Amino acid sequence: MTRRALSSTPRRVEAARALTLAGLMMLAAHGIARAETTGPASATVCEGCHGLHGEGNAPAGIPRLAGQSAEYLSKQLEDYASGDRANPVMQNFAKALSHADIEAVATYFSTADAPRTVIPSTASVPQLALGRRLARQGSEAKRVQACDSCHGPDGIGVLHAAPYLAGQSVQYLTSALTSFQLRTRKNDPGKLMTSVAGQLSASDIAAAAAYFSSLPTGTP
Repeated sequence: MTRRALSSTPRRVEAARALTLAGLMMLAAHGIARAETTGPASATVCEGCHGLHGEGNAPAGIPRLAGQSAEYLSKQLEDYASGDRANPVMQNFAKALSHADIEAVATYFSTADAPRTVIPSTASVPQLALGRRLARQGSEAKRVQACDSCHGPDGIGVLHAAPYLAGQSVQYLTSALTSFQLRTRKNDPGKLMTSVAGQLSASDIAAAAAYFSSLPTGTP
């Protein structure tokens, strides 16, 4: 081996070490970033259906959790665990959580930032118009107040009072309103939703669900 080759060997070794160190640093940084965006261990089971960041699953009727208030999310989980809100799948998951777990899960999803996947609406213009009237004006004939009076302008939600509806899927909103109408869901404070939904027809429910689903996702 020549003297020049011998002299260049240490430089090559140092260069290789530098590249290795840089690679390790990049992997470490990636790991830290991933850890910072990962929820608590208790949220892992939720992510299987609701998505890593609470984006939901529209075709399956699974709601978005991202950006809902921690207070609302905590109440729903507590109600599932106690049986006040009936759903066999959610009840099994919620019963396995401690109060601290529920608080951690609710806080994580309330601060999660999930992009919305827009699903083109198949609703007709008259149907969307009816949904908008119910949302903004209600129905005097049916003695139904405007949805927005509780859920905020265009259903963006009201912190500590009502969840956002804007951007939730048609499937979920229809299911939720129907369950209140049929009184299979009874965990609404003061039974207000039970009263309102009980006055709506199937076409009213379909229109309201289509309208709120067509709006940009709202967070209070």
